[in-house]
Amino acid sequence: MKLSKVLYYLHSLLLVVFVIWTISVANHATFISQFDNYWISAIYHHSNASLFTLTTFTEIGGTVSTIIITIVMVILLCYFKYYYSAMFLAFTKIAVVIVNTIIKYWIRRPRPSHHHYVLESGFSYPSGHSSSALSLYVPLLIISIYIFRKISLKILIGIATSLLFIIIGYSRVFLGVHYPSDIIGGYLLAATVVSIIYTLFRSKDPVIFNLKGIKDKSNN
Repeated sequence: MKLSKVLYYLHSLLLVVFVIWTISVANHATFISQFDNYWISAIYHHSNASLFTLTTFTEIGGTVSTIIITIVMVILLCYFKYYYSAMFLAFTKIAVVIVNTIIKYWIRRPRPSHHHYVLESGFSYPSGHSSSALSLYVPLLIISIYIFRKISLKILIGIATSLLFIIIGYSRVFLGVHYPSDIIGGYLLAATVVSIIYTLFRSKDPVIFNLKGIKDKSNN
């Protein structure tokens, strides 16, 4: 099966799961409540060291922080002439922020009623931190796969980016400002947008994220 078909099925599946999950959250489905209660009881335990560590991670995953990191990475990618990669990263980030904001005001889910260890306002679903983190670090992983040659470096970046968005999502439940289902919703939203935009960019050329590679190819 061609990769293009795999990507089509992937983002279609992600979209369907995200819609079902969102409808279930909006309608207060029993399995969502059970899911949230189980994971809150498992995660919502604190110590001074863990609070400091996970507060730091939650700051890294904030919308403002990830936008700043995105801008810096876009500038760096443009400097090294990876223009399509820069556009892919920027478009993905912008799309996720817009869609996440729209859905937050559509669902209007209140945040958990227990104590919040960081100050937060606004609605709870989907988690802006988890969607922001995934929409930054997964595209960076995809880009690194195209522009770096060393397998060991690609693996290292893959582990680092995966750990970052997972820990950031975990921190939001740990700090009491999100339900676990908010985190899953944020991940599903961002993964859907990333896969769709990646497919659109890739449809022109499989190595479109490496503009230098396209130039070399055209000169042959």
